[in-house]
Amino acid sequence: MSRSVDVVVYGATGLTGRRACAELEAHGTSFAIAGRNAETLAALAHEFPAAEVRVAELTEPRDLGDAFADAKLVLSCAGPASTTNERLLVAALAAGAHYVDLGGEQAWMHGAYERYESAARRAGRVVLTGAGIDCALGDWAAAWAAAYVCGLPPDEVGDAVRTEPHARLAGDRPLDDIAVSYVFDKLTLSPSGQRAAFDGLHARGLAWRRDRWEQVAPASERRRINAGIEMGGEREVVSFPGGDVITIPRHLAADRVQTFVSTSRRAATMTALRWLARAVPFVPKRATDLLAAYEPTEDEYGRTQFAVIAQAKRGFSAAQVVVRGHDLYRTSAIIAAWIARQLVARSTGPVGMRAPSELFRPEPALREVAEAAGLVVEPSFA
Repeated sequence: MSRSVDVVVYGATGLTGRRACAELEAHGTSFAIAGRNAETLAALAHEFPAAEVRVAELTEPRDLGDAFADAKLVLSCAGPASTTNERLLVAALAAGAHYVDLGGEQAWMHGAYERYESAARRAGRVVLTGAGIDCALGDWAAAWAAAYVCGLPPDEVGDAVRTEPHARLAGDRPLDDIAVSYVFDKLTLSPSGQRAAFDGLHARGLAWRRDRWEQVAPASERRRINAGIEMGGEREVVSFPGGDVITIPRHLAADRVQTFVSTSRRAATMTALRWLARAVPFVPKRATDLLAAYEPTEDEYGRTQFAVIAQAKRGFSAAQVVVRGHDLYRTSAIIAAWIARQLVARSTGPVGMRAPSELFRPEPALREVAEAAGLVVEPSFA
């Protein structure tokens, strides 16, 4: 018989899953490792001997129910989100557990909010998708910048976890523009991340425009931003379908919310990216499915540098919060494990499908995560 645990990590043997398990172990959180492959789980168990092994096939609801039955929270580190996370979310709620995943893919997040918000609320549990760099960091940074533009006092003192629902900000006077830019140098994606990136180019994304989501093509808009000296100073970013477009309008009123990306300091490379984004939708998806994913080394993952730049504007007032770090997968694992630990430990708080800023106060949450992951946080107003 399985023993009760705080967290079941599904996809524990993957790149992010192993790192999330290490974070949970380091903070004394009880957890079980779960996934589809008994052999790889058994090998991982040697690294985490205190963790119980639970084999559960995604296509078997009974297996998932047994794996999650005695957990307070299910943390999905499996991917890609579009093909794995719905089954895990449903099984977690059925088992009476909170559900957290790292799937920041916009299409998955938008669909999940539409289909499962009421189910999560009725179950009295939290569902949080995109609990990594994309989109937790951008959501928190945008909310912090917007609070400054709205003239709210600093929120740096006190617990990061919200105990009561938070009113939507700027409802009486919406902000003009919220932009979240993801800037990368030496970007290295996992094989599943590479496939997700190509899949995203086949679908039209969403942008928030005056109280509704509108379809837009990837890379249809470009801007210039200053990413800081460490990231090459001023550089071009192009629009892409980020998860922040789905979460930010839930807690922040704005006429416009859009996400942007830059994967290179070279203007020629960014121009090529725009043309690629326009060309890929005309290539049959089955053709791109045949592309062989590159298998990076551990060192390559560690060399990736990133900056998340959230900008809020209303009239003549503007603010910016920049978060910088390295190693996407280690950082996302730390963020997800931090969120899981806070939800397991809290005694009360908002339930249902929630954005990061609906569950956590943005400034304290960013500062705590930054300390844990070695990030640099730079608000333009402090």
